[in-house]
Amino acid sequence: MKGGAGSTGSTSSVKKTLSKELKQKIFTRDDNTCQCCNFQAKKYQEILFLNGNRHDLSENNLKTVCIFCHQCFNLDNVSIMRSGVLLWLPEIKQADLHHISRAIYVARISQGPVAEAARKSLDALMKRRDAVRARIGTDDPYILSTVLKDYLTDAHYSNRDDKIEGIRLFPLDRRIIKEADLEFNQFPQILAYWRSKDGPFGGKTPQKWFDIYHQIQNAA
Repeated sequence: MKGGAGSTGSTSSVKKTLSKELKQKIFTRDDNTCQCCNFQAKKYQEILFLNGNRHDLSENNLKTVCIFCHQCFNLDNVSIMRSGVLLWLPEIKQADLHHISRAIYVARISQGPVAEAARKSLDALMKRRDAVRARIGTDDPYILSTVLKDYLTDAHYSNRDDKIEGIRLFPLDRRIIKEADLEFNQFPQILAYWRSKDGPFGGKTPQKWFDIYHQIQNAA
């Protein structure tokens, strides 16, 4: 079954079946912590449907994930939200990349050397788009999702990890949300919360921001 390329449920698409009460219950159970990368935040987390069935609301089918991990299970939505690109980055695990990207975006809107270091880090990561284009012909997650779901035989699909093992989904500083006829970039709101006194980066000095993902990994 080709279910890993974008069919795992999204909270934004199941508002009619996933109640706020159940969603909050899962967040509380998981201590507002992403079950994939261990990022903790009291706002802007998502619910992942483990078996891909959005109508299966049993609690053991639901888990808390951060917005970056969530989109890895929903590649076809990434292009709609314009929220990620593919990179060739085999030396960094996907979960670690999410922690690094958050630190980069938080540091980039600061001042001084840490902001410049963040910009240089982001530029270096973006250059890895060229490598993934050279290997698979695209850096668009939607195209990869479509190929995985619709154009590979079952035999090729089962061996997909051998072909895409070094590919990573890098979260961009955009998250385009559509409501009625309007659309807006939600990411600045998310970033503002992350940096606020109640957010996961609040109260931490800039020098500590790039160490957050190490702290999380050590505590896991």
